[in-house]
Amino acid sequence: MKYPTVSVNGVSVRVDDEGRYSLNDLHAAAVANGEATESQRPSVFLRSAQIKRFVKALKSKALKSASEQNQPLKVIKGGDQSGAWGIELLAIRYAAWIKPEFEIEVYEVFRTVVRLGISAMSRLNKIDHIINTETKAISQCASQMAKWGVGGRKKILLSARERVVDEVQMYLPGIN
Repeated sequence: MKYPTVSVNGVSVRVDDEGRYSLNDLHAAAVANGEATESQRPSVFLRSAQIKRFVKALKSKALKSASEQNQPLKVIKGGDQSGAWGIELLAIRYAAWIKPEFEIEVYEVFRTVVRLGISAMSRLNKIDHIINTETKAISQCASQMAKWGVGGRKKILLSARERVVDEVQMYLPGIN
């Protein structure tokens, strides 16, 4: 599944293949807008006892849920994807830890993404409905055409027409 990249304060926040957001990118977005300091990096946030309990609760919930098998937090050291990656709930919690106004901004960005997704899903459903309706109509037409075609109703009607033409000629000679 491909997850949408979001933009906060003009900074693109990456999303991994499991739908976790880069907390480091969120930090960069907050710093870019003067809402965070270097001391509010994700690593400091994740060392908090309260956040450790929160992540533990998220993991516990994830294990109970059959549909959600991804870990809510992933920390990668080194490489292209280095940094802290968290699910949406953890990303919002991080934004709140930075500054309430930043939390509201991040929450609204995520809400907009959901609304756009629902709108796109609605359009997809409408298109699927049109395709299904037209497929059914075309299928019925094809069925009627098959009944009409060679050896079908057309042949019967043409034979009946020829008999009536012969009958007309018999009663009204000279009329075609």
